Amino acid sequence: MNFYTLTFKKKLLLVLGALLAIMIVLDIALYFVAEAKTTKTTFINDKFSKIKHFKENATAQRDIVFVGSSRTFFNISTNVFKEKGIDIYNFGISGAQFEDYPTIIADIIKHPPKEVIISLTVTRLFDQLNISGLPTIEEAKYYYDIDKKMALQSLLQWGINQHLFLVHSETIYYKLQSIYNKFNPKTGGNKTIKKEKNYSEIAECNVFDVQHTGDILSTLKCQNGDGALIGNHITLKDIKPQHLESFNPKSLQYIKKMVLKLTEHNIPVTFVFEPILHNPYTYNLKDIQKEFKNVRLIDLSSYTIEDAFWADGGHFNYKGRRQYSQYLSDIITNKGQS
Repeated sequence: MNFYTLTFKKKLLLVLGALLAIMIVLDIALYFVAEAKTTKTTFINDKFSKIKHFKENATAQRDIVFVGSSRTFFNISTNVFKEKGIDIYNFGISGAQFEDYPTIIADIIKHPPKEVIISLTVTRLFDQLNISGLPTIEEAKYYYDIDKKMALQSLLQWGINQHLFLVHSETIYYKLQSIYNKFNPKTGGNKTIKKEKNYSEIAECNVFDVQHTGDILSTLKCQNGDGALIGNHITLKDIKPQHLESFNPKSLQYIKKMVLKLTEHNIPVTFVFEPILHNPYTYNLKDIQKEFKNVRLIDLSSYTIEDAFWADGGHFNYKGRRQYSQYLSDIITNKGQS
């Protein structure tokens, strides 16, 4: 019995040791892959790779840096703003929320633009404050002044994220899914979308990466930091009209700290409340303005565009992206109405 127990313990230690070694090797490999895939013209669409891409493309004072989630990444066209003589950087990141922005803002301050535009879904002002999926010490500092428990949770998440497989798991999943779809006879290798061959011409930017989701959508990444979507897949939900009334005090405090950080460095801040497909929400914009007296508000929650210009319920396709960017650029240059 003792011999068996000792043998079992040795086997268990060997298995645990092997797993640890695999994790270390995997993390080292992912680190070098992420570094190699992040250059001046390429990036992985996550928080840290996009920060490095921003640094690689740092120029003299830009006119605007847009900060936001995938709704910014896919909805803002750098070249449309360039046509209007506005030099921008699209700091949209898929999966990011405003809880991820403190680290981004810290890097923007090192290369200050004339203005920062933060895109938000207006409902987030009324929703609870979340823990960032990819927190850094910068985010933990924000949480510490608001909720000590959340600060500890963010530090714990930061520690967990040192295993890079968890950080890049979503990217790895979609990459594998894209490879699978190429050989999946049911999808036929995405025949419908692959008819559109000149992706750079379609997206009006130099495309370096294309990912397909079956026959429904194609996701494009551009060298300048933009993203674009080809296709249309809207599943309409019966959402009852809702009046948003009570702000979440922790969410407001967190966002106000970001604004203060920028204004302390003499960088004006604008909020754009992002379009919501068939917007069911109402709220008092004057109440929001009272909370953010030194912030310009551009409320586009009810921006109306044909369903055919949406890729899904939250993002425009490449056609809608152009129209929306033209509309927003006109407002910014005072040619349109906010």
